[in-house]
Amino acid sequence: MTASMTTSSPLPRTRRRSRTSWKTVARPLKEWLTLIQSSSGTLSEESIRVLDVGMKRSITLRDLLIISLLGDEECRNLERIRTIFDNPYAPSSVQIIRNNLEEAFAHATDMEIRSRCNRGLAILEHAAGHIDNPKGASLLAIITYVKWWMGDHSAYIWAQACLKCDPSCTLASIILSALEHDMFPAQSKD
Repeated sequence: MTASMTTSSPLPRTRRRSRTSWKTVARPLKEWLTLIQSSSGTLSEESIRVLDVGMKRSITLRDLLIISLLGDEECRNLERIRTIFDNPYAPSSVQIIRNNLEEAFAHATDMEIRSRCNRGLAILEHAAGHIDNPKGASLLAIITYVKWWMGDHSAYIWAQACLKCDPSCTLASIILSALEHDMFPAQSKD
């Protein structure tokens, strides 16, 4: 065994390298939150790039974008989002996400949520067309999930596009399977 093999494991080094910092994503998240609560607009090219790279490094960032669309007002509060981002596996963070997703499924026909989702989808679809590389799977996964939640069968096409970018995207695989079995949130299916 060589000295380099015994001194450190590649896992901790990988975790450090792949961690996205709050400082990096705070401004793009603030821009996103402002846009999904307004009547129109698109993310800046820089914010698209930062969020795309950030979601590749942190699945929590992807989940926070989803919950900002589906969740209560607190899920669009930058400080609350930071708390979850900084400690996503804390019981309180998990509880917030779980409770808000349960509420979203219980109120899938709520027009305020659906309107916010439509604004978010427009922003995300625009962003997906502006990613410099073909690996924008996280953006496509968000689009897939939200369209599925809304009962939109086009989620199938988005799931396939996502899996073409990243065949290991679990979220897209789950939604694709649900769609193939005609499973939607109970109240959202048209």
